[in-house]
Amino acid sequence: MTEREANVDAPEMLGARAANDGTFSGLGAIMEEGDDWPHEVTGRPASPEDANTGIKGAEDIPSDIHLYSVSRFYCQRLLQAMNEFTDRVTVTPLDQALFYSQEQEGVEAGKDSSTHFLKLLEERDKPFGETMVHFLERLREVKQELQSVLKDINDREGCEEAPDKWGERARAWGTDGASRQREAGIEEAVRRKRRLLEAMHFMADSCNSRLLQMGRIALGDPLHPGRALRLCPLDCSVLAVSLAPMATIEELNLGHCWIGPEGLQRLSAILPQCRSLRLNWNGLGDSGAKILCSALREPACVVRELWVDYNKLTGTGTRSLAFAVLKNQSLQLLSLSYNKIGEATMKLLCDALRRRCCTIQSLRLCGTGVTSAGVRNLTWALSANRSLTELDLDHNRLGDPGVSQLCAALIRPDCRLRTLRLGNNKLTALCTLPLTQVLSANRSLTQLSLSYNRLSTVGLRRLCTALRAPACQIQKLELDDNGLQDSCAKELASALSRNQKLKALYLNRNSFSDQSIPAFSHLVDSCKSLRYLWLWRNQFSANGRAELQSLHQDVRGATVFV
Repeated sequence: MTEREANVDAPEMLGARAANDGTFSGLGAIMEEGDDWPHEVTGRPASPEDANTGIKGAEDIPSDIHLYSVSRFYCQRLLQAMNEFTDRVTVTPLDQALFYSQEQEGVEAGKDSSTHFLKLLEERDKPFGETMVHFLERLREVKQELQSVLKDINDREGCEEAPDKWGERARAWGTDGASRQREAGIEEAVRRKRRLLEAMHFMADSCNSRLLQMGRIALGDPLHPGRALRLCPLDCSVLAVSLAPMATIEELNLGHCWIGPEGLQRLSAILPQCRSLRLNWNGLGDSGAKILCSALREPACVVRELWVDYNKLTGTGTRSLAFAVLKNQSLQLLSLSYNKIGEATMKLLCDALRRRCCTIQSLRLCGTGVTSAGVRNLTWALSANRSLTELDLDHNRLGDPGVSQLCAALIRPDCRLRTLRLGNNKLTALCTLPLTQVLSANRSLTQLSLSYNRLSTVGLRRLCTALRAPACQIQKLELDDNGLQDSCAKELASALSRNQKLKALYLNRNSFSDQSIPAFSHLVDSCKSLRYLWLWRNQFSANGRAELQSLHQDVRGATVFV
């Protein structure tokens, strides 16, 4: 995915534009999504090891990165003010403002009035005149120093790279061009977000709400810490002032910005105005959870999506959020992944799900320590809930007993769950017995993830029995890293030969070899609905990978990833 070109004016240019038409329309092109696929697309859920890597990457960002941005902004503003002052003193006839007129003082035609004014000051009030001249000289020196500081900041940020250096960079890429290009893309994304932050500072300073014409603010990135800005409390205050005039903010993305509870407190006034609020990786803690609870309880709260993954929340913080959800009537997506959720929190969440007024459609509890005991409450909630369509329980400790309890609710004909993620839950072939019954009877479930478990060949054969059933509605099936072997490919090809619903099948990180290529070829050819087949990190030879990649050239457009 390529990034769009963005042309964002410097703050001093923004002022001129605002003075002309009172609007600013150059910020919308800054927001970009990352070009990497999230785990919902690739089928690989984020693991705890990835979480630790992300934390390290976030802390490697220089802690003074925001100081460069703020310093550069205020240097530019100060230089602008100094230019206006010196121009007023040395160009415009200030003697008129001080009740002097050119005719009264006998100013010769064509003579600079401001120079004459300084001369008059020296004659009538010599000490004041000398002070004014000295002040102007010192002001010019300070201006030169500020210009030097500004140039140094720009050099450190790399915002004014000479054009000839681009040629040197291109020649230096060589065989590692793709990696260097990726790094350059990340640097450019960060520079765009810095310019956006500076523009927000300018908006807050100018107190002109007409400058803001965007509904989505992205200074962070929930997946890549290197693409996010680390914001200080001052930056959060500026954001709050700049966004306050907006009645509704479509999205506020602060993932990996590490604002902390103090920064969140500065933003508390605008939190209820955000439809989508991304606060992943911000170190909010339980004190930050209380601030979020206050926002969710507001009668005018319009928050529909709330992401608070990886925020060091304990049972106290998550319990407070769960209690706030009970009072909220707008929330549709709640993601508490990789925080600590105790049984008390799970019970409160389930109480919210059981209510008829519940609006939650997507609940993500990945890596929250949910056990079979918590699933018992969840089963009762699913039996009464009519709004939940997505449930993410990846990286928990359900085990086969927990899945059996969950299936008791999923098999009900009025269950509306469409997406169920059970990756990395220590499941074995035993869990496929109740799952087979669910797949054969459930008419709403279309996406199922069982990756990073140990279903083995026996478990897959049972799943194939359900996949053959005409009532099975599965369109996306994830079976990565399940110890599957070549014999499983034949079972899948046979089961899916008459299936007209499956669109994506994930079999990454298993033990398939070249012996299974004929079976996969038959699978791609016979399953008319199949569009994507993922076979990364198996045991295919180079020739085998080439043969698999060529399959989509011979049939109707199904793509094989090897």
